[in-house]
Amino acid sequence: MDKSVFYGDDEEDQSRDSGGDKRSRRGKLLIPYDMEVETLSRLPGKSLMKFLCVSKTWSSLIRSQRFVASYYAAKPSRFVAAFTNSVFGKPEHLFILSGEEEEASSSSSSLVANLDMRIPSVTLPYNGYKYSSVHGFMACNDETTFIICNPSTRQVVSFHCKAFRTSLGYDPVHDQFKALTLLTSVYDYIHNPSLMMCTHEVIRLGRGGRVVSRSSQVTSPYYLPMTVGRCINGFILLLRTPVFVCFDVRNERVLSFITTPKEVLVWKVYTSLIEYKGKLAVVVPNCLGCASSFDRFNLWILEDVTKHEWSKQTFDLPLPLPFTRAPMGQRLISQGTNKAGEIIFSPTTLPGRAKPFYVFYFNTDTKSARRVRIHGVADTEEFWSRYGLTGICCASFSPQHADSIAFL
Repeated sequence: MDKSVFYGDDEEDQSRDSGGDKRSRRGKLLIPYDMEVETLSRLPGKSLMKFLCVSKTWSSLIRSQRFVASYYAAKPSRFVAAFTNSVFGKPEHLFILSGEEEEASSSSSSLVANLDMRIPSVTLPYNGYKYSSVHGFMACNDETTFIICNPSTRQVVSFHCKAFRTSLGYDPVHDQFKALTLLTSVYDYIHNPSLMMCTHEVIRLGRGGRVVSRSSQVTSPYYLPMTVGRCINGFILLLRTPVFVCFDVRNERVLSFITTPKEVLVWKVYTSLIEYKGKLAVVVPNCLGCASSFDRFNLWILEDVTKHEWSKQTFDLPLPLPFTRAPMGQRLISQGTNKAGEIIFSPTTLPGRAKPFYVFYFNTDTKSARRVRIHGVADTEEFWSRYGLTGICCASFSPQHADSIAFL
């Protein structure tokens, strides 16, 4: 379609032109439609949010479903770092920062994160550090309040859940986000040992982040999840004893229970669920005895979902990484890989007041590791003083976060 859109239009000028005035639009810059789309698609999401106010034409284009989808597919992923003030710290804030990922061929020793948004009245307890990244949105639990935000658009949506364990899922077929809450708790099982079934609530989200509907009809055999759910290709996966639970987001049902390796079950909450080369994988640190660090880890990869077949790879690290099991202790976990397939280990708490924030990249092919500093993650005294940070602050690092300009 051969279109031209002129920059800086206003309704008054257009009405004069359409009324028969054949004067040329002097001072107006005519831009071919395709070129305009191409230009806008190259800009950062934050810039596009500002350009919504340039004209109705641009606003309509940027908010169109077609442009949002093409932008998501074309833009490279980013990393996201998030942290909150200490459990007892005031004021309560959730900080979300992001930055450009390095090129696959790069071996950079530092990256830069910029503060995207600061959400007030949110402080997550220890072990609440795993923020999930789902199709351009971040999600976390603050007790029974479920919080979803988009760092690019700065949209924040929160709503009440009937229980503490909620995971965000995405249905790519119908382009819809849904939240899954496990309503059955361990206390229900204690009071009723003969309990055989679990009940879930599925919350469907619509435009404006509003809750379209809630359903509590999804049931399954009883289980107690050990990890935060991770959404991969339209399925939410949770580790339980003794299997993985696979929830089909589109059809809103527990699809299957996947037999889990015994070692994964032994370590349970100390394991990390990641997406590794398009497959579900579990990182199991080798921390024997009372060791406060690990220099070896096992990588369990789910090779065949239907046959429940797993493969295991063992890797030795060139340097030990902290892994304290005590509450509030220093610990490094993995929440995914970068574009090059390197497994990234990041701390679950900020390293200390105004101290540098480091993550570690491990290359499974060359068996080499490198330390990368993330500049801007609360690493200055000025930042701590300005926002009143105190104590031990829970942190999270999500590689390959999709840059999306979609609104719930």
